[in-house]
Amino acid sequence: MVDADAPVRYRERTRHYYRALGYTRDYVWATFENVPFAELRKPLPQSRIALITTASPDDFDGVKRVWSGNVLPPPPSLYTDNVAWDKESTHTKDRESFLPIEAVSKLAAEGVVSGLTARFHGVPTEYSQRKTREEDAPKILTQVREDGADVAVLCPLCPVCHQTLSMVARHLEANGIPTVIVGSALDVVEYCGVPRFYFNDFPLGNPCGPPWKPEMQRNILRQALRLFETARGPRTTVKSPFTWHENGAVWRARYGRVDPADKQRLFELGEERRRQQAARKKVSHPASPRTQGR
Repeated sequence: MVDADAPVRYRERTRHYYRALGYTRDYVWATFENVPFAELRKPLPQSRIALITTASPDDFDGVKRVWSGNVLPPPPSLYTDNVAWDKESTHTKDRESFLPIEAVSKLAAEGVVSGLTARFHGVPTEYSQRKTREEDAPKILTQVREDGADVAVLCPLCPVCHQTLSMVARHLEANGIPTVIVGSALDVVEYCGVPRFYFNDFPLGNPCGPPWKPEMQRNILRQALRLFETARGPRTTVKSPFTWHENGAVWRARYGRVDPADKQRLFELGEERRRQQAARKKVSHPASPRTQGR
């Protein structure tokens, strides 16, 4: 396998990108030696599916929180601009490409699964692994149980999204809910360690299939759901046989690239980010009355 055909190393690509922005401390990605694994409690055709995404509601107000939406009627669109999917290679205008409500519903009509829960759920993408593990994942577990879900399908968008949903999947599995992640950041998911992963070697943003390709999307979900029956233990990864319509040597090289001519622009972008972060910290942690005015 030549490099042009190898899956993108998103952890490495992200490290180089943030160094170009001027950050000197590399992000430490989540990794675990032990991986929980929950068996199906009932046959797949009798199992109800919960869908989990890292997209935000269309009226996203900038506040990161766990949220839920109705499956019927399905939302025509969701807000995804706040996460780092591959905006040069694809788009997220087709909500089915990352939240496959219609695809799973059609598979339910075929008898593959019982159906969807009344709600789908959104998890905020967090660099804080502690917040995901201790706050967001337990909230998702509560909501999935309230909805009567038997299994969960998790569909991440960006590199850190894949880490976020990997940790959510681990929490669900540890509490008896079988999961499968359908995603595209192979290195992030396998480094973290999850029970079941259906890997689509596509640009980030369309984990469930290219936009406006409903038949392929449905076949991807059909194969991903089979992992609930065929996986015999944790760290089971199955690679999709489907290919992206554009040559991988083109789209793989584009994501998060750092060109020598672009380094000054990226460094200035990083400086602006740091100024904004410092301003937000001042608002969040104002000076005490004793120190104000000094």
